[in-house]
Amino acid sequence: MTPEPIRAKIRRLYVPNAVYFITCVTLERRPVFASESDMELLRETVRTVRTLHPFKMRAYAFMHDHFHLQIYVPETTNISKIMHSIQRNFTLNYKKAHGLTGEVRIWQRGFWDHVIRDEIDFANHFHYIHYNPVKHGYVSRPEDYPHTSYLEYLRRGWYEIGWGHTEPAPLKGFDFE
Repeated sequence: MTPEPIRAKIRRLYVPNAVYFITCVTLERRPVFASESDMELLRETVRTVRTLHPFKMRAYAFMHDHFHLQIYVPETTNISKIMHSIQRNFTLNYKKAHGLTGEVRIWQRGFWDHVIRDEIDFANHFHYIHYNPVKHGYVSRPEDYPHTSYLEYLRRGWYEIGWGHTEPAPLKGFDFE
């Protein structure tokens, strides 16, 4: 008897009105979002999906071969619908923008999700997202990478200049509104 693949044993947990941390990776880690135009296409696709399957963006980082989101998902939708819509619509938009026909595979199968459990868990994933461009060597300072929500939170005073130049430090607290 052939053992069942581990992926087949994993079941997605749907929690209404929860904050999720998401990681979505391109097939074979191809740098699909390396060009500014394809990065903007991804951003526009995510904005469009927010109108189709409403969610609240808490944090994001769009890298060349993957992205991270921290989003609040209301009970009116679920994380699978949101992610399926992002992946499908980006693929369709990408094909149109590049004049491609036929099958185009952009994404690794599925995505990784984690339900945020408390304020510490929220902060850890929030920092992870904003530190990701430094971790991957894109920049040496989070404020130098334009494709994250870091600059918005810096403007709001959630971060101070210097955060992430060496390693992430904890936030003082969160105002979720």
